[in-house]
Amino acid sequence: MDCWHHEIEKATSEAEVVRSASDYLALWAPRELPPWSLGLSEMRICDGGDIERVNFHLSADNPKGKPTAACQSHLRELARYFSRASTRIGELRG
Repeated sequence: MDCWHHEIEKATSEAEVVRSASDYLALWAPRELPPWSLGLSEMRICDGGDIERVNFHLSADNPKGKPTAACQSHLRELARYFSRASTRIGELRG
């Protein structure tokens, strides 16, 4: 488990997960992923709803979220991260 996933695991509040996800997404901005492809209007995470939206758009159940061949591995990595972040927010809310 890498350090970004570790940050999610040790988070004790939704705000901590959001902050970590925002920082993580900032690393991807230079790769020029369009924010709309992640369900966002801007390349930033402001709240738990943004995390859930990105998770949905990257999920296998969402046809628009299926990665193209060119960036498949990067999108899979993002999908794994946001799936866990969304799950962690659910755990913290429960």
